[in-house]
Amino acid sequence: MDINEKKGLVIIELISTFAARILKENAMNEIKEYHISFRGLKDGLHSFDFEIGKKFFQTFENTRIQDSNLKLDLELDKQETMLQVYFSIAGEVEVECDRCLELYTQAVEVEDKLIVKFGRETFEEAENILVLDEKEHKLQLEQYIYEFIMLSLPMRLIHPELEDGEPGCQPGFLETYNEQDDADEDEVIDPRWEALKKLK
Repeated sequence: MDINEKKGLVIIELISTFAARILKENAMNEIKEYHISFRGLKDGLHSFDFEIGKKFFQTFENTRIQDSNLKLDLELDKQETMLQVYFSIAGEVEVECDRCLELYTQAVEVEDKLIVKFGRETFEEAENILVLDEKEHKLQLEQYIYEFIMLSLPMRLIHPELEDGEPGCQPGFLETYNEQDDADEDEVIDPRWEALKKLK
């Protein structure tokens, strides 16, 4: 490898590293939007509104959500010894259908709550109960928002049915899908398996 090729590889590596750093910084800025500083707040109720779009989900690895149009109404009840955070999320997300692999729009509706206590270190005491280090001054809510949304989705993500009750997947795919089902039914079953079935 000559000197020019080496220089070219070094330049490519530097550009890749720089691009990765920029992407990471952008992702962190997107996440910081969902950090709430509570130390300066008076006791009582405080309201916050957030828009949750595509960039939010891009900060999480292996997410099933490709795009989103969600609104989060958040209410924080600050008390002397604890915080109570109420989440209300509504809108829609774009996900891949488990049956035909085409993208479709899935409605989302979430009503959930997080209780925050204070202690010597940060840890999750139980589901939806967080013990926060008493030296902390802000709540980082992005993980809870993400989990609440993901848990609200159906176990199987499938196109909703059409008004006439027919499946919402592409007609061409459904024909192939049904043909495969018919072929499976027509498949000759090994007599040994039949004998085993009779033993049950």
